Amino acid sequence: MIYVPEMLIFILSAAIMLLLIAVTWQRRHLSSGHAFLLLMLCALIWTVTFTLEIASHSLELKVFFVKIQFISITFLPLAWLYLILSHIGHVRSRIEWALLAVIPVITNIIVWFVPRPNWFWKYPKLVSGSTSLPLVDYDYGFWFYYVHVPYSYTLIFTALTILVRTFFKSHSIYRYQIIIMIIAILLPVITDILYVFGYSPISYFNYTTAVFSVSCFIIAWSLFRFKFLDLLPMARYVVIENMDDGVIVLDVKDRIVDANPSAMAVTGISPQDIGRQIREISLGSITSILEEISSGNRTQIEIRMEDTGDIRVFDLRLSIIKDRIGQVQGSVVTLRDYTERSKLFNKLREQAIYDSLTGIFNRRHLIEIGQKEMDRIKRHPEKSVSIIMIDIDKFKAINDMYGHATGDKLLTFFVEHCKNCIRPYDAFGRMGGDEFVIILPDTKLEDAIIIAKRINKSIEQMCVSTTQGEISITVSLGVVSSQDLDSLEHGLERLFYLADEQMYRSKKQGRNQVAYI
Repeated sequence: MIYVPEMLIFILSAAIMLLLIAVTWQRRHLSSGHAFLLLMLCALIWTVTFTLEIASHSLELKVFFVKIQFISITFLPLAWLYLILSHIGHVRSRIEWALLAVIPVITNIIVWFVPRPNWFWKYPKLVSGSTSLPLVDYDYGFWFYYVHVPYSYTLIFTALTILVRTFFKSHSIYRYQIIIMIIAILLPVITDILYVFGYSPISYFNYTTAVFSVSCFIIAWSLFRFKFLDLLPMARYVVIENMDDGVIVLDVKDRIVDANPSAMAVTGISPQDIGRQIREISLGSITSILEEISSGNRTQIEIRMEDTGDIRVFDLRLSIIKDRIGQVQGSVVTLRDYTERSKLFNKLREQAIYDSLTGIFNRRHLIEIGQKEMDRIKRHPEKSVSIIMIDIDKFKAINDMYGHATGDKLLTFFVEHCKNCIRPYDAFGRMGGDEFVIILPDTKLEDAIIIAKRINKSIEQMCVSTTQGEISITVSLGVVSSQDLDSLEHGLERLFYLADEQMYRSKKQGRNQVAYI
């Protein structure tokens, strides 16, 4: 072996690659760092063995080093693809990578173990060129030109296509990284294509490894300038693409710029709708409430899912996107599935305001309603509110005789009969045990008495079938109106007291009747 000046550029390339490997080693735990190390290792093997090939004078020694080169050359496009996919966060299974490695493995088996001439090459021979270097015509066969080369370029151009698509979908901070990656790939690829088709400055001399050092230098610069292996463009592919929340990006003209899979599943947006105005697409009620959302008047929407038919509740948010000088560039609509939380909220709300047995208002909520009515009367003295206090006669005796299950059944029947006697906007609630209250807004005493007598008659006619036979009950009712109050201060408490007083007067007078002031 001898040293020639042409070897210097390749020695420098190998040194750059070794330096890059050393610097990147601390980032080997990252998937992209691991991929970058594999790429550098392939490039280093190719560069070192190509340098040794140049230094060799024996044909057999040159062929030996070329065989080692092809171990790295065949897997280098795969390493490029691995780096690109790792960089953008696309994870592939080991089986997929094993399948992609089939052609490189077969190529190396032919190169190393099939005697020449074979499918890969025929009769390599030393040739004289324009330099003093001993060059070799490797006389490549059909496997090289029609399998190895097309397959390698297919992998590389697949990686380039992925990068270009990522470029148009990425934030500007990631576009610099992508441009650097594209340049880093194109430089050695173009050089290698020129070599394969016989356009190398020196015939039979491949400068690809030397140009590869330029690519390595570019990547090294991005490594420190843009934190290439630390700052990954995962916001689009890993985060947004896999978000449970739907994300729709609109420009200033309300054209759809992007939509993630969750948004497409919820709204029915398709990839063909990208670029169209959102109002041109049939999105049900979503389009119609965008203005309400932007004004803050509405933040939720119910959508019927076509695949299941279920009604889902979504929390909608409209965020305005501005540039550095404050100009509006577009907006982002996010849809978060609020269904389970909404169900829980409704359940807690029901528990907070409804009686668990009868389904009517509980004591606390009934008092809240009553207080609102009294506050309204304070603002409008000409209005009035009436209250009916109801107590089931001898209910304790019924519970003792027939049991609490029968008593609960009687209460539910009683409530249904009362509901049929009052208006939809009247507030009916259970104060506790067998005591009930009905708040009648905008109702004078004489009208409230009519309603109370209607209830009294309906309950008197009610008959409940049980395993112990049919049971009938009666009720005692007390009716009062806000017109009976001398002062509205402590009005609700005083009104309840008077209604309770009249109800007990009804009991003293023989039960099953209505008493009023």
